[in-house]
Amino acid sequence: MPSLETANVGKAVAARVGTNIREVRTKLGMTQAQLAAPEFSISYISAIERGKIRPSLKALSILARRLDVPLTFLLEGSPSGAAEARAVGYSPADSGPDQRVDVDLLQANVLIQQGNYKEAEGLLEPIQPDRVTTDQVYRLYLLKGQVHLGSGEYQEAVVDLRNAVSQGEALNDSEYIERARNLLGKSYYLLYNYTLAVEHHQHCFSAIENGQITDPIFSLEVFSNLANDYFRLGDLERAVTYYHRALGVLDSISRDSKSFAKKYMEISQHYKSVGKLVMAREYALQSLAIYEMRDEQRLVGMTHQRLGKALEKQNDLSAAEKEYREAIAIERSLNDEISASICHTGLAELLLKQGRIDEAEHEAHEALTYAQAGGDAQTQGQALITLAQIRHQANDFASADQYFTQALELLDQSSAHEIAASAYFRFANLLEERGEVQRSLTAIKKAYEHQRLGKRGDIE
Repeated sequence: MPSLETANVGKAVAARVGTNIREVRTKLGMTQAQLAAPEFSISYISAIERGKIRPSLKALSILARRLDVPLTFLLEGSPSGAAEARAVGYSPADSGPDQRVDVDLLQANVLIQQGNYKEAEGLLEPIQPDRVTTDQVYRLYLLKGQVHLGSGEYQEAVVDLRNAVSQGEALNDSEYIERARNLLGKSYYLLYNYTLAVEHHQHCFSAIENGQITDPIFSLEVFSNLANDYFRLGDLERAVTYYHRALGVLDSISRDSKSFAKKYMEISQHYKSVGKLVMAREYALQSLAIYEMRDEQRLVGMTHQRLGKALEKQNDLSAAEKEYREAIAIERSLNDEISASICHTGLAELLLKQGRIDEAEHEAHEALTYAQAGGDAQTQGQALITLAQIRHQANDFASADQYFTQALELLDQSSAHEIAASAYFRFANLLEERGEVQRSLTAIKKAYEHQRLGKRGDIE
């Protein structure tokens, strides 16, 4: 039989967990019914929030995932106490920053720009937050968050980026706070939590509007992210507005070759190996600057593409076509095969909608060529699906089925369950149009199977 002291501790934990869950849920604008379904009842959630019962760890992990917070946050943290956190690390005034750590952080940053996330993680892993300066701790959390983002580990990214925001708040540095918050919003976007994404990006927007941050590159990222958020939330007018604001930030960006950036990084690594850390830092910074410029230009290209998609949904097809072609020109000039493929596919679908079959087929083949060069299964699958729809509209059913089969084989092997489900539904609709009911039902079953796998992945 538990002692009175143990029972009181249990009640205290239950009360704290309930309070934390209620505060996060209400901040998100989520009802108890939305939080509960489908695993729990509303009365169960209500009892937890009132501290009447203490949920199991399994139930708590499901609720933490649904609320997009770490499990430990529900058990220990208080949402209202986050801003009171003290900075981790020692003050630079106590002892100068370790230059080797500075170089490791810079090189990790460059490796992230190159997409070498494992190598970047290897540089960051040995760094202990309590043994470096407070500024270095902030950069460490921020870079770890970027590594997780690039590796598709979005929930893990949320944890590190929250730490970066807290570190920025403890240092009372608004630029630190908003740069981390921008990436945190992106993490929520990738977790399909568009409400939280737009909330964080609006915070960044306010900092820009109030003159707290004057960096045009940061403004470009925030405007583009806000446009994507509103697009997903179905607010096309705001999406178009922010896409235009993003494109208006910079009239032009230099398009340097990434070969220079790679060379600078090699020189930086050489200087680091012989102990000339100042030179290593300088060359790493030059390499990073070039990669950032390429990323900014790529972002401009993809912003044109997304603006085209928004205009297409508003049925402004001529304006949409202009944006798609602008995006293609930029991404092709950067030799970015994957982005170029996405842009060509978008244009092909638009041309198909207008009945311009030959032009659509040409763009779809261009999309497939770039996707194959990039070695990306998802973009190959999407280009093949577009080709299949074009051939179907031309009544060439044999070729349409062949393209769909190739596309679905690629998507089945990938973890892109949402895209695969959509592809199977499209195939099912076309088969139904042709009266092939049994094949249509088989495709629908596969679509639902991918939907189920996608949801299971979210829960796990």
